Amino acid sequence: MVNPSRFERDYQLTIQVSDSKAVVVRPPFRISFQADKSVDRSLNKATIKIYNMSPDNRLAVVKDAEDKKKLGVELLVGYKGSVERIFKGSIHVGENAREGADMVTTLDCQDGGYDFRYSFTSKCVDSDPINAILADMPNTNKGKITPNRPTTTRPRVLVGNSYKLIGRTLKDQQWFIDDETLNVVNKDEVLSEFIPVVQASTGLLNTPTREEKKVTVQTLMNPALRCASLFKLNSTTAPHLNGVYKIQAIGYDGDYEGSNWSQVITAVQAGDYKVI
Repeated sequence: MVNPSRFERDYQLTIQVSDSKAVVVRPPFRISFQADKSVDRSLNKATIKIYNMSPDNRLAVVKDAEDKKKLGVELLVGYKGSVERIFKGSIHVGENAREGADMVTTLDCQDGGYDFRYSFTSKCVDSDPINAILADMPNTNKGKITPNRPTTTRPRVLVGNSYKLIGRTLKDQQWFIDDETLNVVNKDEVLSEFIPVVQASTGLLNTPTREEKKVTVQTLMNPALRCASLFKLNSTTAPHLNGVYKIQAIGYDGDYEGSNWSQVITAVQAGDYKVI
């Protein structure tokens, strides 16, 4: 997987424009994208540019920020014979503009954004508030939820925006929506026991750095690396940083016809971790 040419790259972008119709974009169409994911409770976001779509497809994905229709987006990336999802969400704004000789469609996308804006909870619960809140978030699935979190021992009134109620319910836990799925973990917990190795032969691009106990690593595009999951760093230029880390954030940067096809990972040392 090291130093793949752009001819070895692959992707699939699916835009659900209605219940019965989806626009699917694949090579050789050019796309570029930037996406940011983290465990810090904020919405994961992506900006995707598609070059020279057909006029009908361009119009099908147009959307204003005030428009309540949901246009789902799923982006899979990787290499020939192996693509995996790096982003799933919905279009917040979709617009078209000419850039030189190209007609470029730009999609401003958010993961969990639809429920963030439009979900509402008004109920009294006497058990698990997270399950009660999720019942009012039709576009958000239940993922890995730590059992070691606050629960209610007496009836509790929940009223307000469902997304914001999750934050008020969970105090010290890391919670985030990834691919329209809510995950809740403690700082010493991870989502998977799988530990991919990041080194020169698997795509490590630079010398890792450390600041304020966080390590930053740049690699070739590798969808196996996920937020709140593990990886093992094996650097020959910074061996003092080698070890097992828990991923806190990932920034993706790709251009099917350009030079970019990489990601930047921010992580903390895993220590004595638990898999939930």
